[in-house]
Amino acid sequence: MQRWIGLILLVLAFPAQAGQPNQDYAAAIRDASVALPTEVVHNLVAITPDNPNLVWSADHTKLLVVAWKSQSSYDSFYKGQTATAPSEAYVTWVTAAPQVQRFCQAFTQSHPQATLADLNLRLKQYLGLDPSWSYDLFIEMWVDPAQMFRPCVDPEIDDATCNLTFGKTVPSVPGIHDYAAFFNNLYTTDYRTASGPPWTGLGYTFDWGNPKFEEGGSEFILVPGAGFEIKRTVGTGDYCGSGGGQ
Repeated sequence: MQRWIGLILLVLAFPAQAGQPNQDYAAAIRDASVALPTEVVHNLVAITPDNPNLVWSADHTKLLVVAWKSQSSYDSFYKGQTATAPSEAYVTWVTAAPQVQRFCQAFTQSHPQATLADLNLRLKQYLGLDPSWSYDLFIEMWVDPAQMFRPCVDPEIDDATCNLTFGKTVPSVPGIHDYAAFFNNLYTTDYRTASGPPWTGLGYTFDWGNPKFEEGGSEFILVPGAGFEIKRTVGTGDYCGSGGGQ
């Protein structure tokens, strides 16, 4: 019940007042700069065989994940490819299907007069993205869950929460030379000093469109060089419409 109440709150957070998105986004960056114990959640999407809210391949070896990209990004880095970039400097961030689609379909159903621009803004809010960035389509990909990790101090993907600090032993992630350095680089360089997206480091995107419920989607990263098979690409409006399919 709590999960569905949260979804309702997420959807009802729209719309933002004209001229307010940039202010809300800047406030979210400041808010996310320090992770607090009260911001730790225990309902992250867990990648487990018995989780009914996931989509598996017929042989149950591959998981369906989703990335929201611009057309140019898709054409340059994903179209015709079968693996992510080999460098840890250019990792691919994804969510597990169908979480984002369920969210945006609920939005379009509850806001029948919303324009594509309205939908794009709500998705940027939910996924913790810059309102000035451009996105055109969703890429659904089959991946091996063993080639995924959660961007937390404890990167395992089969639980529903993240810790605040590293334990005595720093975890290792395939393709990442030094996970502690990688994580801290995300925290200090890419997302704090550079005023990038309001990254939580707690396993979920920062929904800067909902001041009462900042937990957005559960986020994951594909390891450098992770193999993938594109299932389909779908324009944002179609993906979030009633006929978006699966």
